Amino acid sequence: MRALLIAVACAMSSSLAAQRPAIIKLQPQDARLETAFTAITSIRELSDGRVLVTDPRDLQLVVADFRSGDVRQISRRGGGPGEYGMAAPVQPIGGDSSLMVDFMQRRWLLLHADRMVATVSQDDAVVRATRGFAFGTDRLGHVLTVGYTDPPDGQLVTTLRDSSLLLLVHRGSGRTDTLTRILERPTARTVTRNAKGEVTASSARALRLRVGEQYKLHEDGSLAIIRINPFRVDWRSPEGRWTLGAALPVPVIRMNNREKQASLARTARSMAANPSSTPLPPQLVTPDDDWPDVMPPYVMGETIFSPEGHVIFRRQPSADQPGIAYHVVDRRGRLVGMIELKDNERLFASGARSVYVVETDADDLKYIRRHPWPHSTLPPG
Repeated sequence: MRALLIAVACAMSSSLAAQRPAIIKLQPQDARLETAFTAITSIRELSDGRVLVTDPRDLQLVVADFRSGDVRQISRRGGGPGEYGMAAPVQPIGGDSSLMVDFMQRRWLLLHADRMVATVSQDDAVVRATRGFAFGTDRLGHVLTVGYTDPPDGQLVTTLRDSSLLLLVHRGSGRTDTLTRILERPTARTVTRNAKGEVTASSARALRLRVGEQYKLHEDGSLAIIRINPFRVDWRSPEGRWTLGAALPVPVIRMNNREKQASLARTARSMAANPSSTPLPPQLVTPDDDWPDVMPPYVMGETIFSPEGHVIFRRQPSADQPGIAYHVVDRRGRLVGMIELKDNERLFASGARSVYVVETDADDLKYIRRHPWPHSTLPPG
């Protein structure tokens, strides 16, 4: 079956390659923060134009003002009310209110604008129902979380058996709705058992260039799911209606020696540019059985929404297309364009009328730029 799917995908790729999507040009920046960050994990725009930024390596949770350039820390690390073990991504829950998960202490922190206003303890029924994990929030009072299943022993492959459930939990009532299954990123897992069959050791590692299905909850309650086979985007409306996207017109790239060498070269350049990276032993990154049969079409994790609600996610680089580019897909599942950036730039967040780009300099320091979003060139969401 896998061979058949690859053959069909490759047959489609020649016709899809000719359908190059339109290039969406970002307008010139209208603001830039001169404060340097070391590891940005979220940017959350407030109604007055300021932004909340999380930098767990250095500055932690701050509020930044583009007009004055001021950057001020919010609360501090600790175990008291309103304090956090380490700043995690800030997620909008309506207006200027936000939620931040305190992973280290398995609780949630609630903010209004730039103030901590409440601490939701680990004994709260909804925190227990989600095991403290919030992978998305909306202004309707929901938290998106995942119901994981225990994977089987041995080498894992991406099949329905390796899927997890997406769950939507209401913060007020605690009601939990099961939305759909998503395929997890496959890993190589080794389990050691004793004579009684009891697990005595377990280890797992991610396989090179493997992705799982990506999901993103919009503030308005819409859910986007980036599917793998076929490569498409499905949408769920706040009312629960599903729109299943057609296969996106993106060519399928077979994994060959040229692609493997290009991938290894990109990894080496990335590590050289990031002094804090820990190089992996060669035997852990180059085995032949670590490589997929075809290049995955996107990069995990780099997913945002545009101001009008399109989902934007990063294209997987390849030997022929090594640059940084992002797919833009509307709410009918159509690929409406691509955004191309420089190698040291990443799309990171959006606001009411803007998108935020993080620029990395030669010292691996991060700077935030704000760009007006080109609404006029795009169809409505």
